Amino acid sequence: MAALGFCGAVALVNYVVDPYAIYHFDEADADYLSRIDQFYHMRLSKPRNLLQLRPDSIVLGSSRSGSIKPQHATWDGHGNYNFSVPGLTMYEMYRFIQHAQAVGPLEKLMIGVDFEAFMTATPQTRDGFAEHRFASSNRELETIPHQLQWVRDSAATLLSMPALSRSISALSDQVFVSHRYFRDGTWSNVSGILLGRPGYVFTSQAILEAHGKAAYAVGGNVEIVADILRFCHRQDIDTRLFVTPTHVLLVDLWQQLGYTAAWRDFHRHLVEVNHRVGREVGREPFPLWGFNNAAGIVDEAVASGKDNHSAWFQDGVHFRERLGSRIMHEMWGEQPTFGQRLDEQTTTPYLAEVDRLAAGFLAEHAAVNRDLKRRICGKPSMGRARPADTLRKTDSFCGRNGQR
Repeated sequence: MAALGFCGAVALVNYVVDPYAIYHFDEADADYLSRIDQFYHMRLSKPRNLLQLRPDSIVLGSSRSGSIKPQHATWDGHGNYNFSVPGLTMYEMYRFIQHAQAVGPLEKLMIGVDFEAFMTATPQTRDGFAEHRFASSNRELETIPHQLQWVRDSAATLLSMPALSRSISALSDQVFVSHRYFRDGTWSNVSGILLGRPGYVFTSQAILEAHGKAAYAVGGNVEIVADILRFCHRQDIDTRLFVTPTHVLLVDLWQQLGYTAAWRDFHRHLVEVNHRVGREVGREPFPLWGFNNAAGIVDEAVASGKDNHSAWFQDGVHFRERLGSRIMHEMWGEQPTFGQRLDEQTTTPYLAEVDRLAAGFLAEHAAVNRDLKRRICGKPSMGRARPADTLRKTDSFCGRNGQR
């Protein structure tokens, strides 16, 4: 009886405090959502919140798309939502879209595709993902596996000690929360730590670390994207895709690591699969945009952290809300002002323009680039052993073998 009472008390505290912001989401605002960091739990919380909002238009992508407000004059539905989560894989993206359609149905869908996510086939899912949390149809929402997953998620958020620990943290005024979260599914970095040059250094070191774990080459994700496009065509979802913009300094880093061909293949395969599926279903391919030719944005000077408030990027890959707003209005508006629609004719000149911007940036900001490179290469081992070919490329970038 005492154990039962204890469990009931824990469940009550967790329900009232709601540290995952899923039980009282209807009345949640930014202050409520930002009492404790939600960053690593979105694969649990966002599907639950989606069930309450039932949006008919969503933005979907990794954390790079997490700053895009789902607002536009053409998005006049109810409860538009940014369904993005950190590190979203292409397979997870497919399941998220299926689930949103099962809950919806969807009218409009905006998809941000990252180079790294597209060019790696594994892992198909990340920590926190549960297959049965996502339905492939409205009927599947009522199936036993889906309902059992709902029970497991409820137990994890009400009866577990980690949930109680989060509740205690949420009640504390001394918890540091690095992001601010909003009811429309977006979030922003408010830490002030990894912004500007420190952010670029951190992101570049993360790229070097990721480069040490896996080779980047086209894998099974091409066909996963094909499945996504077929699904959206057949469900009559007004879908538009974009390649998430990256500062040219980070594009150059990938190329110095030997991925120039992979970077180009990424764009060309996206165009190819988009057109192939369009022909297969007898429809025009979905609009696909690239924004890495946006002069003055992707080649902006890398400011120090304290001067970064007016920058387009936080850290070279995560862009601020104002760039997200421009991307949203470019893709759904009637008068394009920047970026490039990518198709079989425009992709090659677009990539050449990206290279031109990168070369101009490297020449104009040589002193800052040297300082950033010195700081990026400050930890040559990157904390783990790596294959010999990977080590050679990284050492070549850092100038440890007499090369560049």
